[in-house]
Amino acid sequence: MQTDSVEDLRLVIEYLELPYLLTILEINLKKMKDSNFKLSYLFELHLIKIQKRVTKDQYQVRQSMRKRGIKVIEQNEEKDKLTAKYLCRGYMHDVRLLWSKVRSDTEVRLAEYLDVDITEL
Repeated sequence: MQTDSVEDLRLVIEYLELPYLLTILEINLKKMKDSNFKLSYLFELHLIKIQKRVTKDQYQVRQSMRKRGIKVIEQNEEKDKLTAKYLCRGYMHDVRLLWSKVRSDTEVRLAEYLDVDITEL
């Protein structure tokens, strides 16, 4: 049962964090379009490809949550954290994520999409 609850929480965290990754991609795509960067269209196409992959992942997370009986009821952005209440198989739970965690998780996920080893930095 412990692994179920870990998987449930992982799904909720992904559900909460993936929209921020899409926002970051959208901001960077706009910056790329507004710049005079050489060959920017190639980078734009790559960012669009990643956006599509993130959107697909969002869909899969929502499907998995539905199958497991998980529903996010409330979500709030605060100055230092992101909070949410979610219903999981009839029980109410809370999750609080510091923005620093959301940022680092988003960076790690983006590095995976880009197939980049961030440990080299």
